Formats: sequence, C-alpha cells, structure tokens
Amino acid sequence: MVGLVLDKKLIRQSFANAAQSYDAMAALQRQVGHELINQVTLVPEALVLDVGCGTGFFTQQLRDKALMKNIIALDIAMPMLLKTRQRLGCGEALLFCADAERLPVASGCIEGVMSNLALQWCSGLEAMFVDVHRILRTNGQFVFSTFGESALCELKAAWAEVDDYPHVNDFCGLLELKRQLQGAGFVDVQLESKVYQFKYSHVIELMRELKGIGAHNVNQARNKRLTSKGQLQALLSAYPIDEDGKITASYEIIYVQARAAG
Repeated sequence: MVGLVLDKKLIRQSFANAAQSYDAMAALQRQVGHELINQVTLVPEALVLDVGCGTGFFTQQLRDKALMKNIIALDIAMPMLLKTRQRLGCGEALLFCADAERLPVASGCIEGVMSNLALQWCSGLEAMFVDVHRILRTNGQFVFSTFGESALCELKAAWAEVDDYPHVNDFCGLLELKRQLQGAGFVDVQLESKVYQFKYSHVIELMRELKGIGAHNVNQARNKRLTSKGQLQALLSAYPIDEDGKITASYEIIYVQARAAG
C-alpha cells in the first residue's frame, strides 16, 4: 500500500468477520499460493514465519509441499488463527496473533519469512521490510506475493465515474517494491508480475466475494457513509460488460523473492 493511511482496526475486524466465509471464496489466494510455494527453497529444518496466514492454506502448503517442520503462523485476526489451528491440528505450528508491521520476533532468528497475498494490507511497507530483514538470519529467504498497482483496475475505473472517494485500495508497483526491498537491505531481489482475470455474473457478485475474503476498502479517506442506491446504479452502469453478459475483474499479482544481506 502506498502513501495511504489505513484503518488497522477495520482491517482486523474485516478479516475476523471473514474467517467463516474466506475459504469458500478465496480461489485467487489458493491459485497464487500454489505458485508461490514453488519458490520456497529452504531446508525442512529451517524456522519459517508465515505472515498473514489467514485460515492457514499457505501454512499447510509450507508443511505439506515444502515439508517445513518449524513454522510460526502469524495473523492480525484471532478467528483466522483459530481456523489455521483447525486446518493443521494442534502442535503443528506456533500461532501468533499480531500485526505484520510489529513483528514480535527476536532479531536474527528466522531463516525464512513467507507471505501469500497479505502484505498489501500494510500501510508502511518500507518499515515492514526493514523489520523482516531484522528478524532474518544472514542469507535468510523472503518470499511473498502481493497485489500489484493495476489490481481491480476495472472496479477502480468504474467507481471513478461515480464520485471522487477512494473505493479501491492502492497497491505498490514493481519498481517501488524493488526500491523499498533494496533500501531495507535485501539483495538478489527478483520480482515477477502476472495478471489473473476472473469473470463474474454481476458487479454485486464481485463485491460480495471481496467482502467474503475480508478485502474491504480500508483507506481512512474512504466515504464512511453507506453506498446509496443511486451510487450503486451508477457503478453498475459504469462497469464494462462483456459480450457474454459478464464482467471481468483483473488482479495483478507480484511474486517476490529476496535474500537478507549480512
């Protein structure tokens, strides 16, 4: 997230509320997680931290596909951590309820920090990267996926036809991410951008899915009043419809690998 003040209380509440519905709607998160896990190259005995673990899908991938034996799962919402415990079983991972921007971990003790589609909810990414570098051992691996700056571009453009409030969160681009990571002390920074497109029968279906995975507009400059029927109708009219009568939502995803310098 770039240049915005985020409502952390709302973020915590949104993901807490989404804990029950998240898995049924998180198709993109699963698809990206399956690709991200292939970039983890640590030995099974390494101590790893899964930041923003949600309901534990990627944590389970770390255990079952990357064969990691020592996992710490961290999330800002306790209901998400309870889902992770249900998914993994007791004793399979240490669970931390904490803010990703205030990592409760000692310096130089972690060999890998992983995160699947969670860091876009950090308002101070550069400071967060510095903190990740702090907790990593020399040559520790930092692997994550995040939304790119063109994510949900169709929804953003449609809302821009309705009013001047920010309705869709802003995200970092490739160059800015690389600059921030290098500034935090990371080397061998590798970034890859991919765009995934999903079709929906209606704009309302898209908005329900975003709500179901906790992806609310958390910019403190958002319009805090309820969306009126007139605004909603204007949004529906502004959103482009395909020849088959459906709408398309594009998600730019950035995959990142980096190594902590000594």
